[in-house]
Amino acid sequence: MIWILFISMGINLLLIVAWIFYHRELKDMILQIKTIKQGNSHTPLKRIGFSKRNRQVIEEVNELIVSFNQTTKENQRMAKQSKEMIASISHDFRTPLTSMIGYIQMLDKTTLNARDLKYVNIIEERTQLISSLVDEFYLLSLLDADDYKIHNEVVNPITLIQEQVAQYYEELTATFEDMTINLADELIVVQTSRVDFERIVQNLIKNAFIHGTQYFNIRLEKQEQCLRFIFENKIPDEQQVDVVRLFDRNYQSEGAVLQKVQVLV
Repeated sequence: MIWILFISMGINLLLIVAWIFYHRELKDMILQIKTIKQGNSHTPLKRIGFSKRNRQVIEEVNELIVSFNQTTKENQRMAKQSKEMIASISHDFRTPLTSMIGYIQMLDKTTLNARDLKYVNIIEERTQLISSLVDEFYLLSLLDADDYKIHNEVVNPITLIQEQVAQYYEELTATFEDMTINLADELIVVQTSRVDFERIVQNLIKNAFIHGTQYFNIRLEKQEQCLRFIFENKIPDEQQVDVVRLFDRNYQSEGAVLQKVQVLV
């Protein structure tokens, strides 16, 4: 009877050890899956322990990881091709529009009567507008395709902002009852892209006088390692703004403008 007791104790001990190892394997497997979930999807699960069932689960998960990575790469490739195609199409649009504007400007308008001159001016204005929209679309397509090149240089951001304000001074004063530009008087220089900085400021100013009302302010807040330019304007009381979606491309009419600003920044 004693030997039966020892055998029973031995079996129970083996079952306890097996249970401990089994749950340790599960714990290690869960830790690896959590690591993959955090973004390390290229790392397969390691084969651990002696449980045949656990090894089968690991093999199935690893096959799933391989399939997921292949699908992700294919989606990225197709997305890149799509963005490049859009950039190419928008570029192709620009050439005939530029030619059209040139032909319109070459017309001898002095030979036109008042009625014809009116229509030619309307055509020119609409063509300029379409050309501007295509340029904006082309820029966004380049940004989306990661094909946009930044050329940095030493510039004075205060001067660049003042130049843009002067360029749109007529529109700003026609829209806003009160306008305050509070920038530093001392010389400030930064290393940045002049063209892109001007484009950012230009789009913020345009968005302000197109959608704003009553007041418009620009001010500078200097911090230890950065300069913070704040553009502020009131919007009509009846207009609601979803701050979370403000920079979405498809959010109302200002979305594309502000989304481009966000990407450039």
